[in-house]
Amino acid sequence: MDCPKCASETLVETPVLGNIPLDVCPGCKGIWFDKGELEALLKRSQGAAAASLELISPKPGGLACPRCKAAMARGGLVNPLLVVDKCESCGGVWLDPRELDLVKKLLGLTGGPDTRVEVARPAARQEPAAKAAPGLTALKYVAGLAALAGLAGFSYEMYLYLSPSGLAGQAPSPSLAGGSAALVAAGVFVMNWFD
Repeated sequence: MDCPKCASETLVETPVLGNIPLDVCPGCKGIWFDKGELEALLKRSQGAAAASLELISPKPGGLACPRCKAAMARGGLVNPLLVVDKCESCGGVWLDPRELDLVKKLLGLTGGPDTRVEVARPAARQEPAAKAAPGLTALKYVAGLAALAGLAGFSYEMYLYLSPSGLAGQAPSPSLAGGSAALVAAGVFVMNWFD
């Protein structure tokens, strides 16, 4: 699930608060509670929660629910001054950092698990490198050999061209030099084309 506040963050599931699997943003440290999870956490703090966890004076909030993507409502939770986001469709609640502590204080709850949550960003998934088809590997191998043969032929023609007359025993051939250069270029092109 994506964080409703941080566009580039993915929520990380963690059981750190009373073994309830909560979804936490590694960026803003906000916590997503699926329906019933906040109530269950507050019950573990100190018995049953006395107050209703329905929103007081809910209004359209603009944040998208990370679970069902519906627009969440903003309203007071436990107290009209503690404004949170709640999805009316799936019943989940989004609490910004430290709002869980405020909920507990407003309900008079002091026990239970520590509500500070730190999670690390998940490691980026690396797509495995696509394996080249066997025929493609053979083609690249042949192209490499052709480039090397062309380089050898072109080097020999340059040797003949730069050697003093009569020392090499053979005259350089412009057509052989051109063909060798074309072979090098074609081999390099084919090897790079299929990368």
